Amino acid sequence: MGFRQTSLFTLFASLVGVAQPLVASEIIFGSLQFRATVGSMSRSAAYVSIMNHGGMADRLLDATSNLARKTELHLMEMDNGVIRMRPVKGGIDLPAGKTIHLAPGGYHVMLSGLNAPLTADRIFEITLVFQNAGEKTIKGIAMLPSDLKVGEHLKKHKHKHKHKHKHKTN
Repeated sequence: MGFRQTSLFTLFASLVGVAQPLVASEIIFGSLQFRATVGSMSRSAAYVSIMNHGGMADRLLDATSNLARKTELHLMEMDNGVIRMRPVKGGIDLPAGKTIHLAPGGYHVMLSGLNAPLTADRIFEITLVFQNAGEKTIKGIAMLPSDLKVGEHLKKHKHKHKHKHKHKTN
């Protein structure tokens, strides 16, 4: 194999690995997606579905990465017609046999103070910290916002009103 063929094979193999669900103990991860940055954006987000395939409840306590100065679990919610993003206090419950979705418009991993741009089609990683399952490092691909695969539960909500965006930091 020539250099170009080897490079294409390596890229293909890494993308196939990203697209497949990852199993970590009894926690199963869907495809991790990062919102690619454009221009001088200093913030981004990461999204993933997490299924607890085990018989015991767990809790997602934290997220860490070397991509940004601050990595936090966040929740986007409406407050009197204004979208607010707030850090999640105490973690996110992950009941046995259930799936939680970290997706646009809800829970997500917020990356603030990016160390470098998250270029579309590049692979990055984060570590999720669980109460019982411990630390699990997963890899995913940065995608343009229009290419992010939003969960079915969010696709059903059609926006017909305007939002005022405010980012609250504590």
